[in-house]
Amino acid sequence: MSTLLKIVLFVYNLLLLIMAAAILGLAMGRPEPLNYINMALATTEGRMISAAAAILVIALTIFVLISLLQKRPKQTSINISSSLNGQVSITIDAIKVIIMKAVKRVEGVKEIRSAVKDSPEGLIITMHMMINPEHSVPEMSKNVQTAIKESLETIGGLTVAEVRVLVDDFAVAPKSTNL
Repeated sequence: MSTLLKIVLFVYNLLLLIMAAAILGLAMGRPEPLNYINMALATTEGRMISAAAAILVIALTIFVLISLLQKRPKQTSINISSSLNGQVSITIDAIKVIIMKAVKRVEGVKEIRSAVKDSPEGLIITMHMMINPEHSVPEMSKNVQTAIKESLETIGGLTVAEVRVLVDDFAVAPKSTNL
């Protein structure tokens, strides 16, 4: 979220808080908020200031609505390097293929889902895995993290900041039946 949007949201919320407090005071039978409103609207200058405040609230509301409804373009590639010769990028789908191949080398992993996020420190990889229950979760997680990081750095030329592993489920090994 941009700094401008954060400031606009702060001012907007502050104005809404003031209006809600005034309405609450009126609902509780307090005459002060109504007296302040009457005093503000008693003079031409007060009405102009009130109109400017109303226009500000309307403008902030429209700005917030437009900002929230805009679709942000989804990141489809990661920049590997830029030089005078040009730019080299790799798609998120290609990164996921590298991750899949790296995880397949680790014994005991049954299913995976991965998410890739770019950060200033490097890629943040989030792995959701289903593993075989006979394997140690900490050991397997460490092996998966190492395999992914090494593969992405050597094959993709990418910097990996973090590999987060979440074991979602344990795969039940099929029982053998003797007839």
